[in-house]
Amino acid sequence: MPNYVIGVDLGGTKVEACLMDSDRNIHTRNRAPSEPSLGLDQVIDNITKVIETAASGQEFSAIGMGTPGTYIPSEDKLYGSPHTPIYETPGFIGLLRSRLDVPLVIENDANCLALAEYYAVCLGKYSHIMAVIIGTGMGYGLILNDKLYRGARGGAGEIGHTSIDLNGRLCECGRHGCAEAYLSGSSIRKRYRELGGKDLEAAEIYKLYQVCDQPAMKIFEESCMIMGELFANIINALDLQAIILGGGVSNIPLWYEKVPQYLERSIFGPPRDKIPILKAKLGDSSGVAGAAYLALREIGALEF
Repeated sequence: MPNYVIGVDLGGTKVEACLMDSDRNIHTRNRAPSEPSLGLDQVIDNITKVIETAASGQEFSAIGMGTPGTYIPSEDKLYGSPHTPIYETPGFIGLLRSRLDVPLVIENDANCLALAEYYAVCLGKYSHIMAVIIGTGMGYGLILNDKLYRGARGGAGEIGHTSIDLNGRLCECGRHGCAEAYLSGSSIRKRYRELGGKDLEAAEIYKLYQVCDQPAMKIFEESCMIMGELFANIINALDLQAIILGGGVSNIPLWYEKVPQYLERSIFGPPRDKIPILKAKLGDSSGVAGAAYLALREIGALEF
């Protein structure tokens, strides 16, 4: 008889949960607004409701949850969630735990993406990968030597907040020139508002790029170059074999068409096979599936 767990993907605007068995099969999924603007109590209510709905009356043994930022258990605090600062309120996760009857495991949402895509695409093929969430912000997860790499305190891989221009654009984190200030969905939107005078989503701006709109062309040409250089830096540092893109902005085809040429010219060191830039195979399921894997590890059904 299979054992069941719950995976939860907490985002800035939505929260999603799934019911998964010990063979990594997803049985149900449920999604609802997270509503951080209405306060922590509302967010916690929304999380518990989607968990209950996803469970569909089935008993489960543990919950894994992917969150923006990095959770420090000793402080009961999330760090590095500038787009949803209310999530950084001390005690947020503790309050959620108090509403649950099973163990709750917390991990950065990009690490959850990395885990899900590693098992879906890379197992037996690539052992050193980086997964990137491109959405409102940017998140990064690392699998090194077939293991999730978290660093000393769980904050490894945040290259979106490394600077590509020390005197560049102001980032949501307060620093200047961060890659996220150029490549995230909200940053592309801001840049087009400045150059093109309209407030459009990244997907709409890409459509303008396709019809040779000059501001859109300038923004996407620059973005592809920055992304290529950024990825080359991390490949040079960690000797990666593949990069996987997830999140809403990852659906723009240009990243897969143009970034590799910038990437390849900036890779340094020993000869390597061509480094693929892959679109997340599991799509919207990646984050919630990876979160469920945390719960499977908690009950001893998975190792990573």
